[in-house]
Amino acid sequence: MREKKQAMKMVLSVITFTVLLIYLVNHTSVIVYFVNKLIALLLPFLIGCGIAFVINIIMKSIEDGFFKKKSSKLYKLKRPISMIVSYVLALLVLGLVLFVVVPEVGNTIADIKQKLEDTDLIEKAKQWIIKYTAKYPEVTEAINDIEINWEEIGLFVKDGGSSLLSTTVNIFSSIISAVVNIFIGIVFSMYILAQKEKLGRQTKMVIYAMFKESTADELMVFGKIANTTFTKFFACQFREGIILGGMFVVAMSLLGLPYPLTVGVLMAFTALIPVFGAFIGCFISAFLILVDSPKYVIWFIILFFVLQFLENYFIYPKLVGGDIGLGAIWVLLAVLVGGDLMGVMGMFLFIPLVSVLYAYFRSLVLRKLKHKKINIDDKEVSDDVVPLMESRRRMFAPKKGANASADPKSDDEESEDEQAEADQS
Repeated sequence: MREKKQAMKMVLSVITFTVLLIYLVNHTSVIVYFVNKLIALLLPFLIGCGIAFVINIIMKSIEDGFFKKKSSKLYKLKRPISMIVSYVLALLVLGLVLFVVVPEVGNTIADIKQKLEDTDLIEKAKQWIIKYTAKYPEVTEAINDIEINWEEIGLFVKDGGSSLLSTTVNIFSSIISAVVNIFIGIVFSMYILAQKEKLGRQTKMVIYAMFKESTADELMVFGKIANTTFTKFFACQFREGIILGGMFVVAMSLLGLPYPLTVGVLMAFTALIPVFGAFIGCFISAFLILVDSPKYVIWFIILFFVLQFLENYFIYPKLVGGDIGLGAIWVLLAVLVGGDLMGVMGMFLFIPLVSVLYAYFRSLVLRKLKHKKINIDDKEVSDDVVPLMESRRRMFAPKKGANASADPKSDDEESEDEQAEADQS
């Protein structure tokens, strides 16, 4: 009787799951709606987790560097002091970007615009268009036949005014919503950092309570690998950007190249994008210098490759540390796939994501081999296991008769000898 009830429950569960699956497949818009609502609901907390993750890199460095002695009077206050210093440093960097770098970039763009206007580039383009269309009278006639309907323009302005007002309201509400989400995220990140050990223990308790012990062990291993990989990646990229940007500012100031601060900040930010970031920054910076002083472009490109060489082979390995354990081919693949799916943010995130999967799979393979007590260096495959076909006769190959002196036995004699050996065995 009990087995029949269990079988009935299993059948009902399968039927219910099938019905729900068919309904969801036929109503994908419902899934998209609920997913969007869930993301909008969790967005402040996701922002908080991201802020806490970045701030924790700074906070952990401060705690490990300045609060090593437990006997110190300030050891009990290491968490609040480290948190305050970390947030202050983050705000100083943000203030530097907003109040120093952004105005400098704005002034650079204004200078470039002024230089373009002074060179009459726009006027030359207009003259070229007029000269080009003069060869085609039908284009000129079509342009002359264009009439302006002021009534339609008035209706468009009237309708566009209301749409413009609604668009302005939507933009304003979006800005307010973003500010509120960021504020909630900052508060949430403070809570996470203040009690990260307690939250980690609670998460560990939930994982071991909800899953089998072996599954929970694997989840903990994956979480450890993910945390270590992402932390190392972000720390390395930020340090690399700061070092590279500072090198460009100092070198360009000493050499007298234009826009040292703008180019330095641009190189620092683009260096956060792996593989292609530095070259993107080089291209944009070279264009800025080309507009201002074309004679300095070649010197800037030479300086770029020199600083890249010094940074990659001398400074980065010593000050920043090693890489994240991902081969060059996988880095390139992660950048291409991430850029295609999510743009610049995808390039930035897919490398640590692919590295996490790579590191976890490598860890799983090594632990399996260790459990089986297998040393792959001792496992060699003999060449005898590969069956080879008889070599085919090639053109101009020596005939059998030519080797008669070297091998006095004919084919028939060889077959008779093989048959005799078989009979004796």
